[in-house]
Amino acid sequence: MKVSKRDILILIGFLGILIGVCSFLFVFQPTMEKADALQQENMELQSRIADLQNKKNNKDTYENETARMEQEMKEIYQLFPVDVREENAILLAINQELIAPLKVDSITIDALLEVPFLEDTPEEETQISYEIDAVEELEDYEGTQQSEEALTVGGDDGTGGLNPYGLKNRKMTMTYEISYEGLKRSVKNICMQTDRMVIDDLSVVFDETTGLLHGTMAVNMYCVPNQEGKEYVQPNFSSVLLGSDNIFGTIMLRGESGLPDLEDGEEVEEGEEADEEAEE
Repeated sequence: MKVSKRDILILIGFLGILIGVCSFLFVFQPTMEKADALQQENMELQSRIADLQNKKNNKDTYENETARMEQEMKEIYQLFPVDVREENAILLAINQELIAPLKVDSITIDALLEVPFLEDTPEEETQISYEIDAVEELEDYEGTQQSEEALTVGGDDGTGGLNPYGLKNRKMTMTYEISYEGLKRSVKNICMQTDRMVIDDLSVVFDETTGLLHGTMAVNMYCVPNQEGKEYVQPNFSSVLLGSDNIFGTIMLRGESGLPDLEDGEEVEEGEEADEEAEE
């Protein structure tokens, strides 16, 4: 079979077009896509390098600010006692009863619990893979990784720097009877306490029979245990009346007042003398 020169030219042109299309699809286009990706990565790396350089230039500022904030946090935690016990809650109720004044009907003291801290959900960040050795060498040389770790408050305490001292609280709930003026004094007295505490819940209702308010107040009393150089200070109960001379609440008969106290053995001797006089 004889092929004409025209058919050969058409076949060569078709092969040339096919080779050009294949070159574009399998060589040129992937190369351009890779070049665009490298250009985008290069821009991101340039931004990273600029950020690292800025951190290096402000290293002293970051360290000074970190030290200042750590000292400020320690001063704030010093305002909290190292422990809040049941006697502290009882003394607070007695203090409220005297200052407001109010009549406490009942007190409920909860166990000491750790205060939960709400963690902010971190925003999704684009993960970037840096493959240039120069960036890693720059990070190692400048020590930026150590600087970033130093900015984390709390270090390796397992709390993520949010609660390095383990803030705790004890809730004291009391029900009481009080006037409106006494209620205002009661709230103000809580606000004036030197120990850290806050009114968690307050509810009152008017009693038409007595003209007073019946209410419930829940107070959270906070503490920070394990503070260096601080110990628990036991409250002073010297001003609190303890015990009762009449545990049954009976009335006093006429003639009982003014009687002398009996010493040991005196009652028996007087009884024997009375028997001898009766026999005579």
